[in-house]
Amino acid sequence: MCTGSKILVCTPRNSTSDALIRSLLDVDGVPKTKLFRANAAFRDMDLVPDDIMQTSMFKGECFTCPPLHELKAFDVVTSTFMSSFRLHGAGIEPGHFSHIFLLDASSAMEPEATVALANLVSEETVIVITGSSRDAPRWVRSQIGRRNNGLKRSLFHRLMEREPYSKDDPMYVVHVS
Repeated sequence: MCTGSKILVCTPRNSTSDALIRSLLDVDGVPKTKLFRANAAFRDMDLVPDDIMQTSMFKGECFTCPPLHELKAFDVVTSTFMSSFRLHGAGIEPGHFSHIFLLDASSAMEPEATVALANLVSEETVIVITGSSRDAPRWVRSQIGRRNNGLKRSLFHRLMEREPYSKDDPMYVVHVS
């Protein structure tokens, strides 16, 4: 890991964030004290695997964030797209994270995927958005939300239709098979 980097990885599902933390726990040279799994306040604790609990904070009856000075000390933080707002609520300011990864953004509705971007990005933040052209956001109940591709479109798909991403320029787009 790059010295001085502060990384936020957001995913659409708890299982993906948990799997990422689990894989980092198995990497030599990445101390678990530098990893934090930010959970939704009322995520069912019984559904959180024991190995993930060691990177989470549970207080009273809900998950929480540690005090700001402790939160800032983590090198890698993972959360779902929606739960990333808790980091801002805990006092993390735009620009704290040097890198923000939005994993599997093609399967999330655009408003979900932009939560971390709205609250935590500065001009210096490196943003990496991953997804698949075959994935689409989950089912949208609202007819108004579905109208004109509204919430049926992901941030990933919307970006891929616009310059400079639509040109498949290797400076901006990498296809991994």
